[in-house]
Amino acid sequence: MSLEEEMRTTLNREADARTVPAPDVAGLILRGRARRRRRNVVRLGVGVVATVLVGATVFGVVTLDPRADGELASEPSPPRATLETWSEDGRAILDPGTYRMVVGRDAAGAWISADVTVDGPHWKDGDFPVVSDQYAGTYAGFGAYQPYLLAAGTGCEGDATSTGAGDTPDRLAEQLAGLPRSTVLQKPAPTELFDRPATHLRLRIDVDCPGYYRVAHSAVGERGISYGPIGTTAVNVVIDFWVLEVGGEPVVVDQWHNVDAPAELVHQATEARESIVFVEDE
Repeated sequence: MSLEEEMRTTLNREADARTVPAPDVAGLILRGRARRRRRNVVRLGVGVVATVLVGATVFGVVTLDPRADGELASEPSPPRATLETWSEDGRAILDPGTYRMVVGRDAAGAWISADVTVDGPHWKDGDFPVVSDQYAGTYAGFGAYQPYLLAAGTGCEGDATSTGAGDTPDRLAEQLAGLPRSTVLQKPAPTELFDRPATHLRLRIDVDCPGYYRVAHSAVGERGISYGPIGTTAVNVVIDFWVLEVGGEPVVVDQWHNVDAPAELVHQATEARESIVFVEDE
């Protein structure tokens, strides 16, 4: 046997004796998500900050079953694997239509969902729907969610400080009125929303953060509201909150827009927010 053959035999025997470790699947997923976040930051850092979050991959908007003949399907259809078109900012383009969003869980542990209808162009979805005016570079959006932590500290992505969300609508509304970097434009006051008692308040928030401003951690993802030109006051938002009880649990419905967003864009977001229909016990 030649020296080359002897070395090959020895190396093969050594390789066969080694145990290949199992792949770190969780680590691969986390590192992949981190790389995706870094890519998104590079793309958006030149002119626009957008909230790009991973929660929507599990709890995002899903279409209603088109075979339901105009009625709501008894179960949400699978995520829009064949319908969604992903844009460069990592958000899915929403065509005009009706979609189902997961909101949270009721007091018995059953899922609460909401059916929403968006109309007009330039709607996208990540964790929550957002619509843009491409000419003015402004944004508006809405959401329905069950928060379990609220922003504290600076409210920015890099600040992990948070506070537990109140377990009643009144307490939760009081906490929202004290969000970081905010100015109260309308104090919490009783009202009605979707024929339910609710508490309404309005804030102006300075969201020009490193990364994005995070209102809350919710059962369906993080509620971020940073969009618009970096380093300007135009990025700041006016946000309305309605806090109400659904299924025995406090739920937040919100609607926001950049401070200089045109009235037409705000109206488009208002119509979508007003279309919300809660779906319980399915």
